Amino acid sequence: MAEIQISHDVFNKYHTNGKLRLSTGFVQEVLEKQGYPGHDGIVQILKGKEDIGEQMGYPFTYRIRICDGIFQYNTLVSADIDDQVRSEAEHLVEGAIIAITNLTIFSQGAGVKTSFLITGYKLLSRYHQVLSSPEVKPRSHSGNPEEHRGYRPNIVVEDLWPEADSWGTEFQENMSNPPAAKMPKRESGGDTSVNRMAAPEPQRVRPAPPPARRGASNTGIIPIAMVTPYVNNFKIHGMVSRKEDIRTFPAKNTRVFNFEVTDTNGDTIRCCAFNEAAESFFGMITENLSYYIAGGSVRQANKRYNNTGHDYEITLRSDSVIEAGGELLAAPKLNLRRVRLSEVAGHCGGLIDVLAVVDKMDDEPTEFTSRAGKTLVKREMELIDESSAMVRLTLWGEEATKADAQEYQQKVVAFKGVIPKEFNGGYTLGTGSGTRIILAPDIGGVADLYDWYHNTKPSAEVKMISQTSGGSNDIPRTIAGLQEMQFGKDSEKGDYASVKAMITRINPNNALYKGCASEGCQKKVVETDGEYRCEKCNKSMNKFKWLYMMQFELSDETGQVYVTAFGDTAAKVVGKTAAEIGDLKEENPEEYNGVFERIQFAPKMWKLRCKMETYNEETRQKMTVFGVDEVNQDKYIENLKQLIEQMKEIKDEGGY
Repeated sequence: MAEIQISHDVFNKYHTNGKLRLSTGFVQEVLEKQGYPGHDGIVQILKGKEDIGEQMGYPFTYRIRICDGIFQYNTLVSADIDDQVRSEAEHLVEGAIIAITNLTIFSQGAGVKTSFLITGYKLLSRYHQVLSSPEVKPRSHSGNPEEHRGYRPNIVVEDLWPEADSWGTEFQENMSNPPAAKMPKRESGGDTSVNRMAAPEPQRVRPAPPPARRGASNTGIIPIAMVTPYVNNFKIHGMVSRKEDIRTFPAKNTRVFNFEVTDTNGDTIRCCAFNEAAESFFGMITENLSYYIAGGSVRQANKRYNNTGHDYEITLRSDSVIEAGGELLAAPKLNLRRVRLSEVAGHCGGLIDVLAVVDKMDDEPTEFTSRAGKTLVKREMELIDESSAMVRLTLWGEEATKADAQEYQQKVVAFKGVIPKEFNGGYTLGTGSGTRIILAPDIGGVADLYDWYHNTKPSAEVKMISQTSGGSNDIPRTIAGLQEMQFGKDSEKGDYASVKAMITRINPNNALYKGCASEGCQKKVVETDGEYRCEKCNKSMNKFKWLYMMQFELSDETGQVYVTAFGDTAAKVVGKTAAEIGDLKEENPEEYNGVFERIQFAPKMWKLRCKMETYNEETRQKMTVFGVDEVNQDKYIENLKQLIEQMKEIKDEGGY
């Protein structure tokens, strides 16, 4: 194997104090600059192999995995330098160190990591152990430059340079015994009489990076677990494990910014800033970077909104000090205070953590208008764990929009900081601004839960605790059965039941109405002289908003019944928002009618609330749609089998 020859010029260009020092953070710089960052990057090869191919029009002949001491990344080597690669292939293996002198990056589309294509490099050394710092374990970079934008580590990762040993020895001797410089001549021609040693000739040495902040920054650091109102002039150091957006509360004219800091012990505390302080600190904080934080008021944590596990939280003031830590701390271990789904009922009004399998999830998010007139987006999923309890969880806003059903369904997911709610005896979970969702979490219990789901759950008796007391099981009923037993007569708020049925009659002309445009009002308006009058708000406006109030006939094998659907439930039935349908009604009546024709005669699973109402001394059963889903045939068949078994038991007992 041929030796690596290092010239004096190459040594001067790449050494730091006679050693080879990796360009920590080089991968992040390349991603931020979207290409060569303007200086060579010294990196170590972790793996290398020949692989001839082409990506996005770029031919390559070799693949290597590089590490800059902080981040690891898979790269391709351009076919344009194939001659150099072939001559040095025996060296381009684990442990080698190269200087990347030129490279190109290109994207392969959404969801695929950005690719690095090395178009120029210099082989510097080989036979090194995998280099790293004791402060940080190298990690694979996701390819997203926003995750660590602005991060420039001060961590030193270096090693001896055996191939340049002679140049290194000469450099060290020069540093220890700098040669005397020639005395400058006087203008008269005589030598100067100044008796002092001249500085050594300048070496082409790369300046060492500034040291990580020590001294003033880390003086008086206390662990996050020790932060209490009784500790004065505290200072903490940790990684920002969560950063929230600034929230605005118009009614109170208040802006709030929250973020969470986790130290090396794994303890987490929430920091809050208000108004001007919120605006100031929001731009300074970057998730996954470390900071020193000093000054602020320590107050009791509100456990309804704070699930860090700390008894206190920090309110930052205008005189609080936040300084960049200069280190990329290891990602903190997930601290999950798990609550089993069967125990959710005992935690309403607070925040809990759950670890569960996503059994089912809406394919697409649903957009609807709230009673307050706000446009909201939600998405529902059903969770299950080893307690054999199943509960519905609702994602809201951006989480609902960006969630990919394929990444969630039948996967173990950790939900930190979800909100249990009770409604008519049933329990559901919802996400909030502080909720964290971790796919495939690296914690204990994941493998056991996954094994239970695939091996034990199919034969387990699952209890849906999101059902209300009136519908204590999820076995579907028939329309005739609900009518004959006057289902709902024993509850003032009504009882819930599921039926498999189809829409057999609907009048499109009565599906929508023009409602008040005021926020929070859904009163029907009266149109007069081009204006829309709301009697509830006692004002006239020049606009309105479309709202659903649909009545239609549901039919199954046993009978028919008219039901009513409002708001987002009606939007799910139709597949479009009220605003979209309203536009069709005015602009394309034929397509408008077609929408309602297409939703008929398609079997669905309907969740109905049945309630007995009295009007003019006549009591009638009223059914309102609270949910609609596609028919899960496997589940439906199992439910029918359960019904058959129940009927057999009744017959055996002489019931009929």
